[in-house]
Amino acid sequence: MMYRRLWILPGILCLCVSVPGLAQLSRDARYDILRTVMADQAAARVGLPGGGAGADLSDSGEINNEKLRRDVQKNGQAIQAGKVVTVTDISFDDNKITVQLDGGGKSSKKKILDHIQIGMGGTVGPDGAPPTVPVNGPEKAPKGSEVTLHFAKKVPENLTPDELRQLLDPVLDFHKQSVAKTGIDALPPEFQEAVKEKEARIGMDRSTVMMALGRPDKKFRDPSKPAYEQWLYYLRGLRALFVDFEDNIVVRVRQFQ
Repeated sequence: MMYRRLWILPGILCLCVSVPGLAQLSRDARYDILRTVMADQAAARVGLPGGGAGADLSDSGEINNEKLRRDVQKNGQAIQAGKVVTVTDISFDDNKITVQLDGGGKSSKKKILDHIQIGMGGTVGPDGAPPTVPVNGPEKAPKGSEVTLHFAKKVPENLTPDELRQLLDPVLDFHKQSVAKTGIDALPPEFQEAVKEKEARIGMDRSTVMMALGRPDKKFRDPSKPAYEQWLYYLRGLRALFVDFEDNIVVRVRQFQ
């Protein structure tokens, strides 16, 4: 009897280890999508509802029009067809990607990247920056919407930013000519190339920095200087980029390694 049990056990173990793992979106692919697609602008091809409903889209390009009409009737139309919107957040799941537009259509709990560091009697950041306090005030009612891209299986492991834009094309037109003068073309000439190169420059305002770099990883404020704000971006290779604002205008850009 004992001999039979010992003989069966290795077979069970072989079956367990022989099951292949399911592919998931890689860390590098997520990083590239967040750094590239975040703050992108696109023209909405269809009207999108508010209230956190959004539009459901399959990876084969099919929109769930019945649900879309129902949600627009229930929650109203937050984004009209043809309106230029900005990608303000992207979240990933095993078999779907949700793209938030113009702040999304519902209030949500703070995420890890939204947390603000608070200085406790010391200095924060380079050059002896002063103690910091949270910069998030009372939440405003969101007026945007979102698009959820559903995959038949798993999200491809090496999905690229361009492939994601192409999959979203039935709902969002990322082509430059559709954005017209409300996007990069509306910026002063000295900032247009900087945004395309994903750079922050002195003289930009917060919205232009968002277009160039996306949402910062952290924000800091000096309680003694209400007009001052510092944004921190974590870069590859243990590098960090600090962007300092005064009265909504960039006054200093520094990179540290």
